[in-house]
Order: sequence, then structure tokens, then C-alpha cells
Amino acid sequence: MVNRKIVVKMGGSLLFDSDLSIRSDIMTQLSAIFQESPNIAAIIVGGGKIARIYIQAAREFHADESQCDTFGIGASQLNASLVITALGEKAYPKPITHPSEVAIAAQFNKILVAGGFIPGQSTTSVTFQIAEILNATDVVILTDVDGIYDKDPHKHTDAKKFDEISIPQLEEVIYGQGGNTQATAGEYRILDAVSLQILKRSRFSVCLTDGGNVETLRQLLVDNRFDLTIGTKILSS
Repeated sequence: MVNRKIVVKMGGSLLFDSDLSIRSDIMTQLSAIFQESPNIAAIIVGGGKIARIYIQAAREFHADESQCDTFGIGASQLNASLVITALGEKAYPKPITHPSEVAIAAQFNKILVAGGFIPGQSTTSVTFQIAEILNATDVVILTDVDGIYDKDPHKHTDAKKFDEISIPQLEEVIYGQGGNTQATAGEYRILDAVSLQILKRSRFSVCLTDGGNVETLRQLLVDNRFDLTIGTKILSS
């Protein structure tokens, strides 16, 4: 049996309802799974809706994209602090804010939790970076959709889901769907350019799936049922 070390990316969209209230029910269920899993090394949390609200307000005050990114980073780190609170003693007590902290904090045998790091870098890039530092075997990306689609399924009813996708296919989907907006703060994106470059050189497996599908996640993260076909698997070759 493979001795797995899993890094989880938790989309900020999972934390909030449409009225921006915290989804305590989902957080409670996910926290229980994270606490029970024997293999989760780190959780990285996105900024979600609250980040986009701050970013939009910042743009109205003529902030540049780097400044807008700092609001997204702040929101993601606040979300990370909430996840740490929900995990209790299982979590390292403060968010990781820089790659240099990862190896030191990992010595405490707690689940590391992080938000964003620097402007211009997505939390998915942070996830892959931390996965490399920790020598993770698997990255599981939890979003509010059940996989990778050829275009944003929230905006296009005819979007088609991939069960598996190669990195060249993924590049085509990303750059085809977003163009220059892939580098814009707060925009919908599967992976950014930095994420793709890390993924190309990495040795970990990547799966993107629905974070609200609690029972399937329990089988995956607690029971180690990595033979299950869920979400979209990104093929390394």
C-alpha cells in the first residue's frame, strides 16, 4: 500500500453561501474528515467570495492588480485562520505565510494551513509549492464543481466535464477560456501559469473534485479509496 501524504486545496467558494454567511455545516463536515484522515499534511484555502468583494471595491478606488491581490491574500489568510480554528488541536496554530515556514512547521506533526503568499500567485500555486516542499504524493483540489470543464460551468450550461485531462489539454482549456484575464486578481481560473509550470515538473498526483460531496471525500481521504473515479484526474504524462 502506498504511504500517502496529501495536500488539500480548499476553494474559498466552499466557505460562503450566496448571502456571504459562513457555511458552518460544510465546514463542520469537512473539518471532521480532515481530522480523521491519517494522511493530510496541509490545507490551503482560497479567498472566495469575500476576496472578490474586497477586490472589486479596491478597483473602484483605482487600485492596481498587485494591490488587489493583497486584498485577496488577506481574505484567504483570514479563511485559513477559520479553518485552523475548526480543526482545533490537529492544526498548526497559525497560517503559513511564506514557503520558508513550511519545513519548520511540519516538524510539529500538525496539519499546516495556508492562504495566499504573494501578489500574482494563486492559492493553487501555493498548494503545489507546499506539496513540493513536503514531498506530497497527492494534491486534492476541492471546489464548488465536480471536476474540470472545457469552460466555466457556472456561466455555460453546455460546458463539458473531463474525467481525465493531460497537461497540454489543460493548457489549451485555461488559455482558451480566459486569455489575459488569467492574471487578473479574483478571476475564475482552474490553474494559473505558475501552477502549470510547477505541475509539469512535479511528482504528485492531482485530482480536482466537488468539496461538497462529503461521503465521497470521506472514502477518498479517510478510507484511502484512491481507486475511486471522482472529479477530474490531471495526467502527468
